[in-house]
Amino acid sequence: MQKSKFGVSTIILILIFLGIFGGAYFYYNQNYGGDQYYTKITNNGKKMERDSGSVYYHYNLPSYNKDGQKNNIKFNSYDLDRPLKKNAYLKIKYNQHRKEVLSWEKVDANKVPTAAKDKLD
Repeated sequence: MQKSKFGVSTIILILIFLGIFGGAYFYYNQNYGGDQYYTKITNNGKKMERDSGSVYYHYNLPSYNKDGQKNNIKFNSYDLDRPLKKNAYLKIKYNQHRKEVLSWEKVDANKVPTAAKDKLD
């Protein structure tokens, strides 16, 4: 009898372990995971000022995923005291659940997927 209790206990512990880590993985992906989009800077953005007096620029640009599907994405360039360089391409990590840009980075034009680049040019 003890042998079967050990087996059942082990299975229950494994299921609890999988449930906890599965839930944590789902939560992380839901809140901190994102889809990749690409955009091209076509304007200087809207100059904004924080209460502290620091300046940032707000952008609202069409962005496309690797398949060419469009999403208008809003984001800010907080750590820059000047607008982003015009005609620069950005890769954006966008979280659909939070409707928020998690990160963005400048990329070379040849790194932009063809379907997205065709729509941006």
